[in-house]
Amino acid sequence: MKKIITLSVIFVVCFIVFAVIKMPAAVAINLASPYLPKGIELGKVTGNVWQGHLSQLRFQSEEGINSINWDISGWALFLGKFKGDIKFGNARQLSDISGHGDFSYGLFNQAITLNDVALRMTVEHAMPRLQLPVPVNAKGRVIIDLDEYSSGQPYCETLKGEIASPNIDVQGLSGWFSIGPLSGNLSCKSGDVAVLVDPDNRLGIEADATLRANYDFKVAGYIKPEASLPKEVHDAAKFLGRADNQGRYPLNF
Repeated sequence: MKKIITLSVIFVVCFIVFAVIKMPAAVAINLASPYLPKGIELGKVTGNVWQGHLSQLRFQSEEGINSINWDISGWALFLGKFKGDIKFGNARQLSDISGHGDFSYGLFNQAITLNDVALRMTVEHAMPRLQLPVPVNAKGRVIIDLDEYSSGQPYCETLKGEIASPNIDVQGLSGWFSIGPLSGNLSCKSGDVAVLVDPDNRLGIEADATLRANYDFKVAGYIKPEASLPKEVHDAAKFLGRADNQGRYPLNF
């Protein structure tokens, strides 16, 4: 009798493990759907929970992320971590939000770590989320590369990376013109996300940007556009305040 019970337990455990390993991703997402944030729209799902593909993810009917592929480590669960890698979008399609990275989530401490992350999006995607002191229409590409990130309060414990745009075009009264590349180093300061802008740019921007608690975004520094830029750029800079003795206009917003 004892032997039968033991064999039955082994059989049940093996069946459960096999069922979890082979569970289709579509079934898992269907089970999780009541717990997903409202407004999320999911496309076609294929594969299983460990290696799968999602055709599209949208939030509140906005433009979404296409072709999401994931690979999750089952062994990491025994160490109390939800760990894997993800890839999404088409890097060759400039209009796509695309990227890749390795992630880990602590099941007990809820700590998030990211490594070797790349995120690419258009300037048009980013502009609506920025509250600039002067209205600007711009286009280009934004690339974020993270060497490492670990979560903390309010946002980070560690952060090392770069945010850059190879070229940004701005619409002026006489048409579009280039302001060239912009880049900045990403770091974590007392839990806040900090960006130190590389001053080698055509706008002559020297600034520190900080994302603080409650999404409080602050930029402090100066701007001194190159003389070769259109007159309207120099006129717009004057709206920022009075220039100092070096011809720099203040950036505070």
